[in-house]
Amino acid sequence: MADIRVRRAADGDQAALRALRIGALTESPDAFGSTLDRELARTDADWQRWFAPGSVAFIATGAGADVGLVAGAHDSADPAVVQLMAMWVDPERRGSGAADALVAALLAWAAAEGAREVRLQVVENNQRARSFYQRQGFRPTGRGTTRPRDGAPEIEMARSGNREPVVSV
Repeated sequence: MADIRVRRAADGDQAALRALRIGALTESPDAFGSTLDRELARTDADWQRWFAPGSVAFIATGAGADVGLVAGAHDSADPAVVQLMAMWVDPERRGSGAADALVAALLAWAAAEGAREVRLQVVENNQRARSFYQRQGFRPTGRGTTRPRDGAPEIEMARSGNREPVVSV
């Protein structure tokens, strides 16, 4: 994890967010609720909403290149809940600690925001992602949804917002 750096996205990072998100949807289109066409159509103003008040995006960098991202936002129905979204790490950097660092950054932000819980949706058959989130302290809630764009079943996982991040070794 020594060469992985995580920074909070800010105005001026729209191109980096766009490139990472397009990379994610090109590499793993079935892992996300969005589509490549939708992401390609986003404007700079759309990307700026990723770091509007109540929202956050973090970018992981390794060896001088952006290698991953995670986004989060307060739940519109319950501001004490933060939703983890858009998690992705370049396949060549998986296992490098980038995912751990991204989740740790999001959890620290959620705690600073006073969140009591962090939730996420994960495609039911994405066992690698589910196992990763379990190692990070997330547990299935028993709730699930059907993804609107393709009917894929998703499960909700959650973790208390006041626990220390888990870093794999």
